[in-house]
Amino acid sequence: MDILIIIILVVLLIIFFIVDILLVKGIGDLTYKLKEINSTETNSKLLLTVPFKKLSDLTLEINRNIERKISTEAKYKKSNLEMKKAIANISHDLRTPLTSIIGYIQLIEDETLPYDERKEYIKIVRNRSLNLQSLISSFYDLSRLESKEQKFELKPINLYDILCETAASFYNDFLNAGIEPVMKVDENAPSVIGDENAARRVFSNLILNAIRHGKGNFEISLKSENKFVITEFKNAAPELTREDAVHLFDRFFMADRTRNGNNTGLGLTIAKELVEQMGHSIFAELKNGKLNIIIKWKL
Repeated sequence: MDILIIIILVVLLIIFFIVDILLVKGIGDLTYKLKEINSTETNSKLLLTVPFKKLSDLTLEINRNIERKISTEAKYKKSNLEMKKAIANISHDLRTPLTSIIGYIQLIEDETLPYDERKEYIKIVRNRSLNLQSLISSFYDLSRLESKEQKFELKPINLYDILCETAASFYNDFLNAGIEPVMKVDENAPSVIGDENAARRVFSNLILNAIRHGKGNFEISLKSENKFVITEFKNAAPELTREDAVHLFDRFFMADRTRNGNNTGLGLTIAKELVEQMGHSIFAELKNGKLNIIIKWKL
């Protein structure tokens, strides 16, 4: 009997000893691998070499933390890259009108300059200054929107009235651009919840975008469909690609890749932020060379 007890104890000791060795090995392997992951830029995960539930749970949690770390680093790199691009774009957009203004001021300072020319240059400086003011306002507005500082007065609004009034305010712009907009709007479309000023800003940005970049006819429509009121802004865009359409609402995106100092590429970004923060959705479709920007207003 005593011998049996001794044998059992010896077996238990051996088992405990083996388990202890395996645990130490497992922890050692995890520690080594974790140090390796922390010291190098790698997306590797920890692999458990011994079958222990508690150690397996620990490995799982560590791997989750590694995934969070990888995700955070990726977001940081993306954000940092976007910030650098934003700074470069802002610098360019501000520098262009400023350089022009400084140049004209130097001309105005010439005492031999005829009065009529001086008057014309002053007019140009004024217009360029207003453009610069508009650029700075766009940067500020987008900053407030992205930081959720913009306050909205949400209430039932009549999109038909707002859309028609906004389109009418661009009469001279349409005339100068040789564009005759086609309005297909349902005056009986139900009201939606939104901010009237924000909706007006959205429509203005979309119309201005079509005037600046669209080709040929420009169609504006408003209709109710299922549980939405839908507004569409459609114009020919033969030079636009499907990839461009995907990035249309990105900050500073401009399909022609050129910047003239009068257009920041922020208009559609601001429109998207306004629409989404009012609780609705906006997206773009490109079919057969025609760009269609669609807003779905929830009822």
